Amino acid sequence: MKIRNNKDALVIGLLIAGMVIISECIIRCLNSENIIRCIIIDSSFWFGVFTLGYGLYAANKSESEVLPDERTERNVQRAGYAAFWILLLSAGLMLLADGKGLCNLEIGGALSATILIGMFSFVILGWYYNMVTGE
Repeated sequence: MKIRNNKDALVIGLLIAGMVIISECIIRCLNSENIIRCIIIDSSFWFGVFTLGYGLYAANKSESEVLPDERTERNVQRAGYAAFWILLLSAGLMLLADGKGLCNLEIGGALSATILIGMFSFVILGWYYNMVTGE
């Protein structure tokens, strides 16, 4: 199969990554006493399912939906810029709170919170900018 453009590379990469992640999760859970419970609570399984699902979704999109216009690119840039400052502010506040002894943060919890804040703010701001400029 010849990969003709970036869309084909994205689809093939997502499908392969999804299948590899799901297979790895199932192989890892074979040694547990309750295989179904292990698979359901394993986060890598759900990540593989979402990756595989997005690969299937991207495979069925038409080529005109894949290419963004200038307005969409500008909105993504604005959302990324605002999300960066929100992320920087939230990380600074967590560092300040930990330094003052207000809460006992561990690095895993702080990084998880920072990543979630960044992802949600980027998605919400992207949606907001598309709604504001999509008149």
